[in-house]
Amino acid sequence: MHIVFADEIDAPFIESLENDGHRCNVLHVSAAQGLDQLIGDADVLVVRSTPVTRLTIEAAAHLGLIVRAGAGTDTIDTQAASENGVYVCNVPGQNAAAVAELTMGLLLAVDRNIPASTADLHNGKWAKSEYSAARGLKGRTMAILGLGEIGLAVAERATAFGIKVRALSRSERASGLLDRINRLNIDFFDDVKTLVNGADIISLHLPLTDRTRNIVDDHFLNQMSHGAILLNTARGGLIDEAALLKAMETKAIRVGLDVYEEEPSTPVGDWDSSFVEHPNIAGTHHIGGSTQQAREAVASGVVRVIKAYVEGRMLNCVNLADRPLGACTLKVTHRDEVGALAAVLACLRGAGINVQQMQNEIFAGISPTAAVATIRASRPPTAETVTDLRQLKSVIRVEVAEQA
Repeated sequence: MHIVFADEIDAPFIESLENDGHRCNVLHVSAAQGLDQLIGDADVLVVRSTPVTRLTIEAAAHLGLIVRAGAGTDTIDTQAASENGVYVCNVPGQNAAAVAELTMGLLLAVDRNIPASTADLHNGKWAKSEYSAARGLKGRTMAILGLGEIGLAVAERATAFGIKVRALSRSERASGLLDRINRLNIDFFDDVKTLVNGADIISLHLPLTDRTRNIVDDHFLNQMSHGAILLNTARGGLIDEAALLKAMETKAIRVGLDVYEEEPSTPVGDWDSSFVEHPNIAGTHHIGGSTQQAREAVASGVVRVIKAYVEGRMLNCVNLADRPLGACTLKVTHRDEVGALAAVLACLRGAGINVQQMQNEIFAGISPTAAVATIRASRPPTAETVTDLRQLKSVIRVEVAEQA
């Protein structure tokens, strides 16, 4: 396969894929020549920060898989990918420790006013009394929005600092996180308003979606306590920056940011932002997941996703239907022989029935054995179609069940 990397990746991981026989290219995308002009005949595209637009997806006739080297996929047009039959997979959780470490670093920087203190030292100014007014973190309350891998990693570290952690109640959390959550004495709240009210620290770890965009708005900020700390190491679009700047003035909200609504498109460049000179902010350059440990873990995860795809398995796919589709389920037990499934599908096609999901499992034993195809169809077959299926030479039995 031809694997294209739109962002840098460490050489050993590329070598691992090349040793498996794949052709790998690292592109250098610029404003003058976009990804859509460079992607060519790529079968797999790997991106970290480079956006993947509909134009890019439709320019790549051979593209079958896009891998986001990280968790969030909001920079990828997943709708266009779904329309063109392209899998979109991510590598969640691999940079959780790195982002959590930076989150706690920003919290300490804000509470102890470390950036200004360091700047004064660099300028030869000694101001011990000015920088001795920190409130301290032990016994404070932190509200975490987004208790996934990263949010939980922050909760674990905050708890070690003696901070009381609270989060939203969610029944659908990943089972792999539940044991870790249960080891922490987290208070759960049913809505954002009560979660935020009275918290000393609020830390954002949400994906950017239509539902979460500008979640931190005037109403949200009005719920925050005077002088509270807001941390964002997730996505800049979670915050209405104009509203936040106003709250920094009127409510003395203190802020630690790694991400911003508008960021330079290049790694190095000038940046004009209202946040630059505000005394209430400690900021970094969207580097949350940028440690050597995190880069290696993410790259390893990317390789696992690609190798699974080659074997016909999908890991961490975000644009497959996550619920059973169709109006009914057909279970067709058939002999495992050439043309058996083709005959079943041809019969359904002749009846005007669309197959929306299908899985075919083969029984163990000395070949030939039987197999069972579980088919979720657009509508129930008529009695005549069921009879036609049962009369196929390779079919052993047919069962039909309406979807609940």
